[in-house]
Amino acid sequence: MNSEYIVQPYEIEEQLAKIWESLQGKGKTRASLFNLVIYTAKNSRINYLYEIAQKLIDKFPCRVLFVTIDDTIQEDTVKTSVAVMTTTSSGGATACDLINIVLSKNTQERAPFMVLPHLLTDLPIYLLWGDDPSQVNPLSQKLEKLATRVIFDSESTKDLVDFAKAVLTHRQASGSDIADLNWGRVEGWRQMLAETFKSRERLDLLRNMKEITITYNCLETPFFCHNKIQALYLQAWIASQLSWTLMTTQKNSQATKLEYEKAATITLLAKKVPSLAPGRILELSFQGGDGCHFHFVRDSVSSQIVHIHHSTPHFCQLPLQFILDRYESGQSLVKEIFHKGTSRHYLNLLHNLAGVKKKDLSAYE
Repeated sequence: MNSEYIVQPYEIEEQLAKIWESLQGKGKTRASLFNLVIYTAKNSRINYLYEIAQKLIDKFPCRVLFVTIDDTIQEDTVKTSVAVMTTTSSGGATACDLINIVLSKNTQERAPFMVLPHLLTDLPIYLLWGDDPSQVNPLSQKLEKLATRVIFDSESTKDLVDFAKAVLTHRQASGSDIADLNWGRVEGWRQMLAETFKSRERLDLLRNMKEITITYNCLETPFFCHNKIQALYLQAWIASQLSWTLMTTQKNSQATKLEYEKAATITLLAKKVPSLAPGRILELSFQGGDGCHFHFVRDSVSSQIVHIHHSTPHFCQLPLQFILDRYESGQSLVKEIFHKGTSRHYLNLLHNLAGVKKKDLSAYE
């Protein structure tokens, strides 16, 4: 990012024009395919959100409007600044506008009026909502109605059931398409399972599984502490697609068990792997009552390779391989921005989670 210039709100476009004028003849191309609005409270994840915005413009240039609510400021305060974000690829030849808007709690209702004049017309608007949508926020509906697509970050919530209910409510109120970063992070595993069990025979085997174990990376960082969410999403997706009904849950420090009526028991196991991103799925195990077994495990050297083993009491199939997308910070945002519409599978999953009974909430907290 080039130098940041603190300006008055009415000077934003004027200062951006001056910056670009100063860059003429320096091999910089101003480009924007869409508008990206990032909304968050001031917290430890701000640097992470800036990082994924940088990763995004490396692939797809856009105008970034970063709205931060700072609860530590007591008086009525509005701070604005502008800068140019340069891509780290292609020698930094492409650059994008960055508009920072910092509001105190007393002035946060001004956010839509601060954002609207600076949206590039005739381009899609994507809103990355970095706060917990289950918390009451009068701004959410106003900003969401501006958006072509609203991308939520389930890492921001402490209760996945409340999160699911809130996201469904937000979608109904705004009418915008919705997505979720953690949903995007398990896309490769969903594709792999869909390919593995796509035949009628294999699907019948899946329906009759008795034990399913999902092992995930419980590593924590300053940016990620709810590292069980991707595993919870994957098991809830399996259950919703097979119309399984949750009966009971049990949780301790190392494992979470979810028992489904006349179906499988799904166990989520925590394992710390420093070389992988927090929350990533490490391996899956499907065990049938007839001795049928499917095992999916990441390669110990090339983590984007998953080895697939299938065996029964009568034969052992030669191992297959599935290639996951190589992990890159910001890649899940790229995926969720460019998906069309709202995933029907994601909606099914949200409805599944929203229906969890109070006695089973602890597994999702």
